[in-house]
Amino acid sequence: MTTADYNQCVRDFSDGLYRYALKMVHRRMEAEDIVQLVFERLWKNHRNVEAAAAKAYLFKSIQRASIDLYRKQGTRDRAMDDLRTDNAVQPDRTFEHRQLIELALEELNARQKQMVLLRDYEGYPYKDIAKIMDLTEAQVKINLFRARKKMHFFLNRSEQLVNEV
Repeated sequence: MTTADYNQCVRDFSDGLYRYALKMVHRRMEAEDIVQLVFERLWKNHRNVEAAAAKAYLFKSIQRASIDLYRKQGTRDRAMDDLRTDNAVQPDRTFEHRQLIELALEELNARQKQMVLLRDYEGYPYKDIAKIMDLTEAQVKINLFRARKKMHFFLNRSEQLVNEV
């Protein structure tokens, strides 16, 4: 990978990487740090990474860095606390069920959540997700189906609880 290729990667992928990291860690500063760390890793390894494989390399690195941070900081409850803090990602007010969808995402395991974010939020094809996550396309499709089904169940259950109140 050349310097020009690296600079093109920064221009092309930094926004998508930031959004992905933000969905994974729920804090702006941590997401920015992760993206910066990933680009630093890419630069250190730029001679070993082909320009065509840079996108998969970057998203895979975001995934790994997010998991590392998640393990360091511990619990799933941290995401719920983040929604209440000042530096947390604020729900998008134009979509009234945004917060509920965020909670449904938190019901998923880490792998399912990553797949849903890559496919449904970032719009990546199954083939790219399979590369990023070291899976076959069939495994990606099956896991996405199960994740969406789990989210659907959570959202329906939440709607029933709201209607009962």
